[in-house]
Amino acid sequence: MRRPRHERSAYVDGLLRHLAEVGFGGVPRPLGYDERGRQILSYIEGDVPRDEGPFLVSDERIRSAAALMRAYHDATAGWAAPEGHEVVCHGDLGPHNTVFRGETAVAIIDFEDDVRPGRRVDDFAQAVWGFADLTDAGVPMSEQVRKTRLICAAYGDVTPADVVESLTARFARARDQNHADGLPGAVRVFEDLLSWMSRHGPEIAA
Repeated sequence: MRRPRHERSAYVDGLLRHLAEVGFGGVPRPLGYDERGRQILSYIEGDVPRDEGPFLVSDERIRSAAALMRAYHDATAGWAAPEGHEVVCHGDLGPHNTVFRGETAVAIIDFEDDVRPGRRVDDFAQAVWGFADLTDAGVPMSEQVRKTRLICAAYGDVTPADVVESLTARFARARDQNHADGLPGAVRVFEDLLSWMSRHGPEIAA
């Protein structure tokens, strides 16, 4: 697989090499760069859920993905610690960046320029947004609540309340950044997400 180089490509290369060295096999391997400067990564065979409406990922896939994400974060902890952070955040965890074989999550893919040290709860909360179909009007609230509890229990040490707090802060930062960038359409998107969190966050967190 070949991907355009981005400003964090060298950092990603180092991270992926570190993960290989510590025996974490759930990510692509860096294979250098081609003549056009594109990053070359090993290809991981499997199925990636499509990002079209609700993901509706099965409970078994959710549990497996949570275990994989926990193992990924734990494997990065030592690499992030010298910079004063808990883990290296992928930045866009979710079904759309998880490779499955059957019901088993086998890899995390698409390490882009959001990859950087940070808090595990913030990286994990992004994943919960997708895996639990949070904020999706097409999925009953009872199911969103149930799947949030399921994935938090499978990951461990993060509560639904932690997820609500992290996502609310994330949406607020995105709204403010888009306001600063003069993007009113994007501002409305994140204002709607914040309104949804204000209405439903307490139920998810309970």
